[in-house]
Amino acid sequence: MSRKPHIFFIMTDELRADVFGYLGHPIVQTPHLDQLAADCAVFHNAYTNCPMCAPARTSLATGRYGLSHGVLDNGFAPVPDELSLYQVMSDQGYRTINYGKIHFNTPGTFGFEEHYARSNFSGSGITVFGVKNEELRRKSVYKKNEGEISLIIHGVNPQQPEKTSDSLLTQAYVDRLIELKDSERPLFHRLSMIDPHTPYFPTEPYASMYDPKEMPLPSSWQEDLSSKPLMHRYYYRARGFDRLTEEDYRKSLASYYGLVTHVDNRVGQIIQMLKELNLYDDSIIVFTSDHGSMMGEHGFIEKWGIMYEEVARIPLLIKFPQSAYQGSYEEFAEIVDIMPTLLDAAGLEVPACVQGKSLIPILQRVEGSAKSEVYGHFFTGGLQTEPALMIRRGEWKLTVYPNQEAMHDRLLEDHYLKYTSMFLDDVVPGELYNLTNDPQERQNLFHDDTYADVKEQLLAKLEEWRASLGLIADFEELEQSRNTVNSYHLMHADNMAKAQKLWRKSDKGYRRLARKMTEEVSAAQTIPSVSTSESGGANE
Repeated sequence: MSRKPHIFFIMTDELRADVFGYLGHPIVQTPHLDQLAADCAVFHNAYTNCPMCAPARTSLATGRYGLSHGVLDNGFAPVPDELSLYQVMSDQGYRTINYGKIHFNTPGTFGFEEHYARSNFSGSGITVFGVKNEELRRKSVYKKNEGEISLIIHGVNPQQPEKTSDSLLTQAYVDRLIELKDSERPLFHRLSMIDPHTPYFPTEPYASMYDPKEMPLPSSWQEDLSSKPLMHRYYYRARGFDRLTEEDYRKSLASYYGLVTHVDNRVGQIIQMLKELNLYDDSIIVFTSDHGSMMGEHGFIEKWGIMYEEVARIPLLIKFPQSAYQGSYEEFAEIVDIMPTLLDAAGLEVPACVQGKSLIPILQRVEGSAKSEVYGHFFTGGLQTEPALMIRRGEWKLTVYPNQEAMHDRLLEDHYLKYTSMFLDDVVPGELYNLTNDPQERQNLFHDDTYADVKEQLLAKLEEWRASLGLIADFEELEQSRNTVNSYHLMHADNMAKAQKLWRKSDKGYRRLARKMTEEVSAAQTIPSVSTSESGGANE
């Protein structure tokens, strides 16, 4: 029996699908990823199944959609007995190792035999929410959005580039390759960086690499959102994007691009070491992200409440042994397809519960193997009563946001948008775009009678897909989130009261809730030692 191939998996966070030199991006420099892409199967139409960290990462791990595995937003835990790629790999003889972020909201490591949290390689005090270290904060220059989920949207990190958390993490991952190069067991060796996730806070030389004045803004950056769903309008205002200036958007672009190039530099370190150790040619290498990020499109920065292409599409590069199947593929791929693809490539059986499909038949040009549609959801437990759903089919893309009318009553009484005229406007229950004619998703055709038949067909496909999933998770009362009460949820609606009622049943539980509400969210984003749980924070 032939030896199973090593798998080296490089995961990023919040990395858009369109910011690479190999795609012809006119500004961003990604020389190492360009070189890797030449040896890869490159999927140009790969989609996340939820533009949020924990749901997307759990879909990747399980090969299942969020409605099924139950991680509908960053505060939910998977339903019991979910099976992960990493556990299957371990059971089949692979040595499963993770460096960096996991964010599955599981009590353990979801199948990783070894897990080294990002916090083990950080003394900087920089979290996704800002600069925690006071001395470093005094030396830093940055701006945070003035609203909910307040994050650094542009700035300059005074650290040395090799001293950031992700740089130290990458170096540890690369150093470990030397120790593992003669491993008798096949390796599933995963690096999970947070960059280019917020904070958009690059070090030099990356902070000055791209001049904000030369950053071309998307044409929709000042878009009138009146034709968009209420959820979009809410997040745009609640996060304070209506208070940003043109300069803010340009600086945010420059900062984000700097982080992307820093990610590329780290990828180069890994590829160089794999080649030096003669591990490159015969191994599988995966490069991807959990979701993308908005860079001014429709006035948004980062994510939340939207399913535009900028957050829904992800980079997906897979280098197979001997660079088999190298080339560009336009067929649809989903993040749920990564698990069955890797199992298939390793000659392992795909569990019957997996809903994704192996991409190998597409690479082999098997007739009828390409997907006709991709699907996604978005859910915020504090605002929505049920998930928004998305379908992309051919040139058409449809999203539906059910029961948005409930948002107003779910806001706390002193929320600054409560009782405002925003909730008197047309709710707009969904979006319909022709991505061929309108790739920037500006012209919402949801209410256009000319396209009523298209809308009805896509709505029917959504219902058919949802029915095909079988039993879905109970999300109506946040049942799955009881053990992972998330601070962002506590900001909204009656979830504060729900959580207090739930935990008041025991003094211990109530004290635990109070502690969660007051401690730094970042403390929950990392774990202190190998093979312990990492629940993740609200925005990680």
